[in-house]
Amino acid sequence: MVKKGKVKRVFPGNNTSEGFYSYYDYIIDGEPKKFFVIKGGPGVGKSSFIKKIGEEMAEKGYDVEFHHCSSDNQSLDGIAIPDLKIAIIDGTAPHVVDPKYPAAIDTILNFGEFWNEENIRMHRDEILAITFEISKLFQRAYRFLAAAKFVRDDMEDIYEEACHSGKINQVIGNLIEEFFGNMPYSEEAGRIRHLFGSAYTPGGHVDYYETIIDPFQKVIYINGAYVRGISSLLQQIADAAVKKGLYVEAYHEPLVPRNIETLIIPKADIAITTSEKYRGKNIKTINFEEFMDRSILERYQERLAEDQHLFTEIVGKGLANIRTAKEKHDVLEKFYIANMDFEKVEKLRERIVSEILMRV
Repeated sequence: MVKKGKVKRVFPGNNTSEGFYSYYDYIIDGEPKKFFVIKGGPGVGKSSFIKKIGEEMAEKGYDVEFHHCSSDNQSLDGIAIPDLKIAIIDGTAPHVVDPKYPAAIDTILNFGEFWNEENIRMHRDEILAITFEISKLFQRAYRFLAAAKFVRDDMEDIYEEACHSGKINQVIGNLIEEFFGNMPYSEEAGRIRHLFGSAYTPGGHVDYYETIIDPFQKVIYINGAYVRGISSLLQQIADAAVKKGLYVEAYHEPLVPRNIETLIIPKADIAITTSEKYRGKNIKTINFEEFMDRSILERYQERLAEDQHLFTEIVGKGLANIRTAKEKHDVLEKFYIANMDFEKVEKLRERIVSEILMRV
């Protein structure tokens, strides 16, 4: 019996303070051997198509990455099969992806071939109205997230004032020496792959870190509220790993998409994370509270409490708009579902699976 492949669940794009932010260029590490780009409207079966192929390849023993949609965390925007360097992604808005190497590497799968366009056009006014409403809801959600960032920036400035940077630098130096001290510098630099580890979704703030981190023996948990400082620590460790020629995966937070919240270094068997899931499930904890001047934090105690309350409330407003957008999107999908030939979609799926297996 073939051993089932491992499934890792990540987010390639996110709802952020800067609007929709994409790390889609990193769906495959390096240049893909085959890239399928799906084009089509809502409710045409793209996510189910992708999911079924991913599950089938995992059953055949291949490790598969499931790339979840931040606008509907139960749906998929793509899959990647790392060992085969093959990916299948939804290339429609808001994460528009167009072929870089048409026919040579990239194949467009046009699901528009399987719908009854005449019947769908009968609902033109409703489709336009709902699509417009969804767009407005996301714009409003992004404004709330941008406002939340400004509030958190106020807290971050206090943490920066209170932080003993010298102590953090000592910790960074010790970690780099512990992890990479015996490794020579590499003539060929390593590389960093960027994805999101958690997302703002209709289901709230969601992550699947257990699928990313559990395979690692050495898990280090970082506790603390100073997001910028923690991200800087993780970035410096990532940079040191790259200088040693190592491959690194950086998982970013949803609010400020360049901030790192988790780092994994597969060759060193190390994961470093801020995920609460690993508070009591690690070999070491780095507590950022120990680097803070308590007297400064106490001076700003009321301000920090007010900011935290505002931050939670404003993010909640943003998430409420994302949830409403999902409800409207579900209505929109019905116009397409009723007019799709899903038997043809299934035949296409079988053909794509056969094509993938021919490349093994």
